[in-house]
Amino acid sequence: MDDAMSLPAGFGAWVGENIGIIEGYIADGLSFQGYPYLAQMMQRAEFRKPVDVLVKECTREWIRFRSEKQTATPGDDKAAAKRISEIETAFKSFSIREVIREQIRHGLGYGIGHVWADVGDLGYGATDQEKPLRVNKTGMAKGALRRFANVEPIWTTPANYNADTPLRDDFYKPSVWWVQGSRVHSSRMKSMVPFPVSQMLAPAFNFGGLSLTQQLKTYVHNFLRLRNSVSSIAANFSKLVLLTDMFGNMATPQHADYGDINPGSLTGRANLLQSISDGQDTIVADKEKEDAKILATPLGGLNELLAQAMEAMASIPGIPLVKLFGIQPTGLNASSDGEIRVFYDEIAAWQADQIEPTLRWMFNLVQIHLWGDIDPDIDYEFVHLWQMDEKQAAEVEKLKADTDAVNIVSGKISPDEAREREATDDTSIYRNVNLTGPAPEKPDDDLDDGSMSGLLSKAEGEE
Repeated sequence: MDDAMSLPAGFGAWVGENIGIIEGYIADGLSFQGYPYLAQMMQRAEFRKPVDVLVKECTREWIRFRSEKQTATPGDDKAAAKRISEIETAFKSFSIREVIREQIRHGLGYGIGHVWADVGDLGYGATDQEKPLRVNKTGMAKGALRRFANVEPIWTTPANYNADTPLRDDFYKPSVWWVQGSRVHSSRMKSMVPFPVSQMLAPAFNFGGLSLTQQLKTYVHNFLRLRNSVSSIAANFSKLVLLTDMFGNMATPQHADYGDINPGSLTGRANLLQSISDGQDTIVADKEKEDAKILATPLGGLNELLAQAMEAMASIPGIPLVKLFGIQPTGLNASSDGEIRVFYDEIAAWQADQIEPTLRWMFNLVQIHLWGDIDPDIDYEFVHLWQMDEKQAAEVEKLKADTDAVNIVSGKISPDEAREREATDDTSIYRNVNLTGPAPEKPDDDLDDGSMSGLLSKAEGEE
């Protein structure tokens, strides 16, 4: 390739025809920017704020553990509650919420985020972490989990991956990663790629994807350029114009005088008036030969230009303006509730798509660490960000109770089945109450139809 004579025929023509495509690919920011440059971009608030908003919203309400086993034995309920308490404590001790939060930040900021599990007494040598990790009771000993750690992608690069057979499951999926000289099997390090690229481009992106910062690059730079232009216009919205005798100064040589005016005095006069106008002092002009007036630049419409640029930045991550910039909607009956509801639904979908694989892997590792096996009756769910207030929840519960009453009277369900529905309803206000066993007897009809006043009257009578 160093010898021009060794190049194949037509190679130069091919380069000439396609160099524009390559230059456009780089100029448009479609190529991998490199981790050092992406790290610098994360130093700017315009790039960092969308990433931080998504990170915080995805982990704000976090998860809720639950038991999938329905039993009428109170002892089983206590055992399930104990296990849930144990795994909640373990999640806090291993800082799983914080580790997931950092993985999301790496995934959005660099295109890929890694979580490594320190399992067993393995060292950190070149091949100590190369052995596969089987997440089951035979592949991992009880109490073997030591910690979870985030690994920034700048310290990683693929060591082995299949690039031969697309029909295999591991096609273009690294089986082993280099982590600063240590070979780490992929089963020990879970990766998150929020915005994957084509397999053809995966090696160029270090088997990561497009970072959110790279996708925001054009929009942020446009906003910064517009913001600086608006700032310059606002700082120089008015100009002082000096009307004086310019004919002599333009028609005569620089060293010649024209009456009382020469180039030096003209420059000094202009500087004097500029300093006076900046201080808002009195401007003095010659009545016969000079005049002064101020030209002001209209500032209307500049705020709309900035607002449009900010909306363009918010459209890429899909974050409402009130969440990203704190801008409240204006106008009659203006509200951002609809946008926030859509945003929360997007967060729920993002949690299931991106966080769930890593979190499920960590959840299983913690169970084996605690109990030596995976309990199929213990599970978790993400808590949705959109929640009803107490009044709305009470109204919904009242509608459910009325529906159950109608169904019981009509014979569709029994009281015990209604209680079972309450026990399995995650949004019920009685979800923490043990509703197993037969339903209580209905109060006497003569006690004001079972109302609270009738029950109080009965209690007073018994006293």
